[in-house]
Amino acid sequence: MQYCPPHLQVKQILAAFCVFLAIAGAQCRAQDPSADAALSPAHSSPIPAVADPKPADTFPANKSFVKRLFSLEALGATVPGAVLQQVHDWPDEWGRKRLGFEKRTGSLYAQFAVGILIADGVKAIHPEDTRYRRSGQGNFFQRTARVIALTMAARKPDGGYTPAWSVPANEYGSWALATLWSPREFRNAKSIFEWGSAGMATAPLANFVKEFWPDVRDVFRKTKTGGPALP
Repeated sequence: MQYCPPHLQVKQILAAFCVFLAIAGAQCRAQDPSADAALSPAHSSPIPAVADPKPADTFPANKSFVKRLFSLEALGATVPGAVLQQVHDWPDEWGRKRLGFEKRTGSLYAQFAVGILIADGVKAIHPEDTRYRRSGQGNFFQRTARVIALTMAARKPDGGYTPAWSVPANEYGSWALATLWSPREFRNAKSIFEWGSAGMATAPLANFVKEFWPDVRDVFRKTKTGGPALP
């Protein structure tokens, strides 16, 4: 959850779009024709099934709250956004000095922690498993649709699917609480809606990486070795 001014959001989205276009090209070159045949309309579904090693009526244990606070996930949710905000001096009330960077980092880290608590609270009331399971099958557009669908939908204990209510609760709720320590100009419903919606728009990006990074890694391996990717 990294919140930036609108023009920075546009830059981030355009950069992500360019990255995934490059992935699409690489994927098309490496795509096995038999995979598309296996996923013809007669065999496809809005949310393709992925084998789950655990029984459908149980959820594997999630990482504890404390472990997530000191994880790569926490680092990725705070430092890049703080650096970007520091470069663009946003919000400008915090300034460009070290204290401003500390405030930006602390703000994003607090939003990350609050988001976890809100999402876990929703899951306690409405059991849902939002962890993404990579497909690795189909063309770029089929897999992209699946990523988006499984960001907004979650698995139920019985194996079916349900709306992932914890996702909007996390994005909108964490920003609503962040307005308490943000400059006064952001303490309003418009700000909460704007930045919560920006968070919802970027929510699938982490699952995009999980889905497509192995393909990008294999392309780099082939380029480096001049032959088939190593297992």
